[in-house]
Amino acid sequence: MSLLLKNANIFNGKDNVITAGNILLAGDKIVAISSQAIPVGSNVQVLDLKGKYVMPGLIDAHVHITASQLDFNEANVHKGYMYARTFNFLRDMIRRGFTSVRDAGGADMGIKKSIDDGLLPAPRLFMSCRALSQTGGHGDYRHQASEMVTCACSLCSASSIAIICDGVTAVRHAVREQFRVGASQIKIMAGGGIASPTDKIDNLQYSDEEIIAIVDEARRFNSYVMAHAYTPAAISRCVKYGVKTIEHGNLLDEQSAKDMHDHQAYLVPTLAIYNAFKNNMSSEVPDSVVNKLDEVRLKALESIRLARLHNVKIGLGTDLLGDFHSFEYDELTLRSQVESAFDTLHSATYINAEILDMKDKLGVVAEDAFADLLVLPKNPLDDIHLFNEQEDNVLMVIKNGEIVKNLLA
Repeated sequence: MSLLLKNANIFNGKDNVITAGNILLAGDKIVAISSQAIPVGSNVQVLDLKGKYVMPGLIDAHVHITASQLDFNEANVHKGYMYARTFNFLRDMIRRGFTSVRDAGGADMGIKKSIDDGLLPAPRLFMSCRALSQTGGHGDYRHQASEMVTCACSLCSASSIAIICDGVTAVRHAVREQFRVGASQIKIMAGGGIASPTDKIDNLQYSDEEIIAIVDEARRFNSYVMAHAYTPAAISRCVKYGVKTIEHGNLLDEQSAKDMHDHQAYLVPTLAIYNAFKNNMSSEVPDSVVNKLDEVRLKALESIRLARLHNVKIGLGTDLLGDFHSFEYDELTLRSQVESAFDTLHSATYINAEILDMKDKLGVVAEDAFADLLVLPKNPLDDIHLFNEQEDNVLMVIKNGEIVKNLLA
């Protein structure tokens, strides 16, 4: 398919400017951008945008698309139900304008192949398969009453999100196994978390030797490691051992921010999930979550401010679960308390593409980039609240050069 987007105002994802121009798409790529008229043949569909705004498709760098409920302990969730919910989450994500997502634990090759084969409308998927957790770590969702297991091998975590592996040999095997089944990158649980029932936020998880081994395996696969970490100690040790992205990072301080900058690591804040839990408490939310929530929620915005102060590159993720997936836009608007609309959208496009190792291919309106684009009625750099669930301002979504949503027709 060839498509000419005519008379557009363009935010390219990289620069804090709007330029007027025309964009020609052919196949799955952007082939020409010009302020002058682009001559095309009769076989090219021409769409006059009449001054509407075009920007790159949004990227959510921290999702859990298989998380069909708010409790990660999915021992009693039927797989068919989980997959049906997953496909609904993906459809809604791309309709919101998220044309790529990075799954931080749970997605599998069956889901990815369904997307790649065009069986359902969905974002591009970059998946970690199962996140790696030590016994009793953030990825271990077994109840304390679960039977004790004493072997140092890969174990079921009572969740689709993670796998338990202890020891250097076991973590190397687990990394290789995730790549074998289709992982784009490796996710590790390097510190305590909110959703896990038996650990504390300030726990340091995995030994130095285990993290070094995991990073080594990922690098030899030409990939990288993303790490769940809240505390300064967890953050600093991860980046010193070569972890590329710190997920959440709410308790970041001056020294750990400096460490992130020095080691060229990225921060991926996830504000939406804490806000969703805080504003929508119900009996479905486990007590273990409620008791640990405020410990990290109240520091989240300060971590972004500190990261920017120390020139740490900041991506954007949401980490939403179950019905909370509908709050995806909240991540954009919550960030407006500490940064400009450009900063947020730059994170959600250009920087997230760097994180995915897709620089100049995704997250940018540029020639030879993939044709993943949004059409908006107003300038998104003027007000990030343009993105909201109450008023659908994403008028068109284009992924791979194909129109997957069109409210202009």
